[in-house]
Amino acid sequence: MELLIPGLILVALMVYASTKIKKSAARAYEPELIETDEFFILKPEGFINPLNDERKFAFIAYSKEFGMGAAENIRQASARIRVFDDADFDVICERVKQSVTNIISEMPTVSGGSQTCLIEARGEENGVPIEKYYKIVSGDSKIYNLEISVLLEHKHDYLRRIKDLVESFAVK
Repeated sequence: MELLIPGLILVALMVYASTKIKKSAARAYEPELIETDEFFILKPEGFINPLNDERKFAFIAYSKEFGMGAAENIRQASARIRVFDDADFDVICERVKQSVTNIISEMPTVSGGSQTCLIEARGEENGVPIEKYYKIVSGDSKIYNLEISVLLEHKHDYLRRIKDLVESFAVK
């Protein structure tokens, strides 16, 4: 009897801690507006924005799920923003186009002195077909390149979230 009460208390504490951890982990995959000094973007549901120790990207987010078979080590979808200082907008757009296998669409626009280019393309990662979406935006002496990759077999599962990422990404 004297061990029963402390044992029940310990079990109750473990259940409470486990529930808190699960709720916290689930919140990490909820939609979230990410705002920096330079841009903002809406991280869609099902994506996580980890602590970014990789200095070459200003933003990283990816899906919880991985592909299957040959794509078992590749996330179903990922997004990242790279910022180029003192770069030429047209040069960055050309680099993107040369890095992919097939360009599906390209839509350059100019608005309020800022240039934007939307590119939809196909490529491969480790032999696995991938659909890529780019939103390249010129800012104050910087070029911002949002790159979204999705496994081709999961493209339709992520179309709405890809649209949310592209439409919400804006440079201040």
